[in-house]
Amino acid sequence: MSRNPLHADGYWFKDEGGRVVILRGVNVAGNSKIPPFVPFSDTTCLDPIKEWGMNVIRLVLIWEAIEPEPGKYNGEYIDAVEALVSAAGERGIYVILDMHQDMFSRYLNGGCGDGAPSWAIDPSIPQDEPANDERCIDWVNGLNDKNVLRAFDSFYTNVNGVRDHYISMWAHIAQRFGDHPAVIGYDLMNEPIGDEVSQIAPLYEDAGAAIRGVDPDGILFIEPSILTSFGAIYSQLPPLSIGNYAYAPHFYSASLLISDIFSTSEADKSFADFNSKVEELGGVPLLLGEFGMYPEKVKVSEYIADIYQRLDNCFYGGTQWNYCPGWDSTRLDGWNRENYSIIDDRGNIRRDFKVRAYAQRIAGIPKKLEVSDKRVRLEWENQPELAAPTLLYVPVDIMFNGSKFDIVQGASVHCELENRYLTCTASGWGTRTVEVKAR
Repeated sequence: MSRNPLHADGYWFKDEGGRVVILRGVNVAGNSKIPPFVPFSDTTCLDPIKEWGMNVIRLVLIWEAIEPEPGKYNGEYIDAVEALVSAAGERGIYVILDMHQDMFSRYLNGGCGDGAPSWAIDPSIPQDEPANDERCIDWVNGLNDKNVLRAFDSFYTNVNGVRDHYISMWAHIAQRFGDHPAVIGYDLMNEPIGDEVSQIAPLYEDAGAAIRGVDPDGILFIEPSILTSFGAIYSQLPPLSIGNYAYAPHFYSASLLISDIFSTSEADKSFADFNSKVEELGGVPLLLGEFGMYPEKVKVSEYIADIYQRLDNCFYGGTQWNYCPGWDSTRLDGWNRENYSIIDDRGNIRRDFKVRAYAQRIAGIPKKLEVSDKRVRLEWENQPELAAPTLLYVPVDIMFNGSKFDIVQGASVHCELENRYLTCTASGWGTRTVEVKAR
């Protein structure tokens, strides 16, 4: 019997009862990229995530914090991570452990990266002092930094055994968290740089095998090259030889970020690429591991709504970047002057996020999901042999603000609404529907 509450089954994540599970959540958090590398210690900060109906967090881990010296692991940091994981689990929230890096290390890219410890950098490469200030606003230009590129190449060729250390570090983390009921899997490297076929995919195979050696049931979340995040290239990642994995790309609108221009064409291309890629990988689930935008952008609400609608149309999972309880108007997210937090310094929701209905667990095959401000409708092919009900998150207090609404139950469907959750049981085979809408 699997130790994991979820597993990948074709295009879907499924729970132990066979229901399709749609993962919706948020990244925690942007300020994890710098010392002390822990986003917050007050676990009540996770309460709003549950209230918003989210069922997953992508929790940022930093290699530098885990392994400050070669082969020596920081138990205090890992204990702090476990406290957050346990608190999430107590709230019914799954956790994906994300090994995060940007431009390899904060000792490269003018001090504007994050991820690897300084000892993991090829000693022939000059290092920078960590900066994390106004100089780092354009940190993504590190894609053209020869030292960053050299560091990745040295990593993949295992200079001084650094790739071996990375894989062993992952095995150590999986050994610690493999039995934790909240942890569903491992995002093997955030936004990697390198050749997808000759460098990134072999790393995933080897790291995945090491993880499976101690946690045979953990879902592996594999990311394409960072260049796919803005739709610059089509991913060349090949299928992995090990099963139970998901494709986990990112998407950010370059035109909105740079010029505050909202165009659906960028997302059209990226989501078409996503659809094609999951087919090429043999039919696997997709989790959009990062997406988001600065709240001050004029078109931000329209843009975010568009992304969630696309996720609904495909029944894809998604974790928005990012939920940062440490946000303030001076430090912003806390890293490189980024400003993606979905809450402000008082915990109020900002313009880049909106509490939204969605289908969370489906006792059958999802067919269609329609969500608007005043309506949610689910259509699915019922599988009566599944004992557990279909579950929708429907925040009626927000959607209807005290106004009357109707729950329209299709044939052979019975639903009950309690605490923002609509629980539906259905009998027999065939298409079933449920709708909640304003009068």
